[in-house]
Amino acid sequence: MDVSARRAFALLKELAYVRVSGSEEETKAALRLKEEIEKCGVAVQIEPFCVKSGIVKKALLKVTAPYEKTYEVTGYERSLSTPEGGLDGEFYYAENLLPVHLKNCKDKIVMINGRLRRADYEKLQNAGVAAILTFSGTTLDRNSETDCDIRKLRETMTDAFGFNVALNMRAADAAEIVRRGAAKMHIEVESECIDAQSRNVCAVIEGTKYPDEIISFGAHYDSVHFSTGVYDNMSGSVIIMELMRYFSVHKPDRTLKFNWYGSEEQGLLGSKAWVESHADELDKHVLMVNVDVAAATLGQNAAPTLATEGTVGYLDALMKEHGMACSVKLDIYSSDCIPFADHGVPAINLCRFGTQGAGYIHDRRDNLKSGYLDEKALDITLQQALMLAKHVVNAQVFPIERKISDEIRKKVDEYLFKATK
Repeated sequence: MDVSARRAFALLKELAYVRVSGSEEETKAALRLKEEIEKCGVAVQIEPFCVKSGIVKKALLKVTAPYEKTYEVTGYERSLSTPEGGLDGEFYYAENLLPVHLKNCKDKIVMINGRLRRADYEKLQNAGVAAILTFSGTTLDRNSETDCDIRKLRETMTDAFGFNVALNMRAADAAEIVRRGAAKMHIEVESECIDAQSRNVCAVIEGTKYPDEIISFGAHYDSVHFSTGVYDNMSGSVIIMELMRYFSVHKPDRTLKFNWYGSEEQGLLGSKAWVESHADELDKHVLMVNVDVAAATLGQNAAPTLATEGTVGYLDALMKEHGMACSVKLDIYSSDCIPFADHGVPAINLCRFGTQGAGYIHDRRDNLKSGYLDEKALDITLQQALMLAKHVVNAQVFPIERKISDEIRKKVDEYLFKATK
């Protein structure tokens, strides 16, 4: 059996629906992946894990002075609820949270630019804001063609700095609010924190010659709200499915683990849960290969590598030897490679990034109707993954040093907020 981009793309089409962390649809996709693995006679199991989630039952924002208008908003999952009857307060646009902005934030409903990052959340909490507003999209978006993002106060924020009221709105509405000089607002949020269950799908093919050396292949299969996630990241999920099919027939010298992670979009929760529950075997892992985003018709292939310059040189030479165009560099990548590198396992990410104007991510345009993905483009990353796998899986001496460079270690620690603890 050889790999097939056509077969992979057919599976991608079948799973092209919204698969948000902890949802019934995520579970449905996990069961379908498990079924496909079982057809190949490979040992597989579903490993559930708990995720901190939330339900927002009501979210409302109304400017009350110097004009009156109600705007569409979404409450952050795991937001605090406002008091009964809502919260009235002064509005302040704090832009990028410079010290001058922060002096004016106390007890106000504060809007910032862009996404709510952990460092910004810390500043806002320390400044004593009454509530937080963010915005998404662009000022040119049409309401009929876009969505008001649903976001979440992650545990990395709330565990360290506590809870607050948080809402998100459209960029065009945010601009109107500032332009018209909004001074006072009324907001209402009814929110509940819950524990949800997500799942990793885990398959194993035992090595015939070096069973105690493990190579791990991974991809996440969940999506964000409003997005079918065919690009991010069902494309990667079907690619590692093809690799699993190949090695189910061509038995590997080393043990291979194939993991489809849930809840990556919520902060790499699936891979974090996996490395925690498999901590006793991580010292046997010699490499993690992660595939996250592929199949963009117009784009470029890249391989951010969390290892050493020696690994970068090895991979770059392999790509060139096989006539495969791929930009290989020593760098971290915000995906399921991070927990492995954190535990000392070298990781290679294989990605195909859609070029500007021909790649959509984390919104409703990440779907097949957008017409920016195709099976030929998917095959580019699939063939690169297969080529790399063939070389390392059966190498007489494993060619990649089990080492993470100091540069990458520092970046991983910063990504996981270890440097600020």
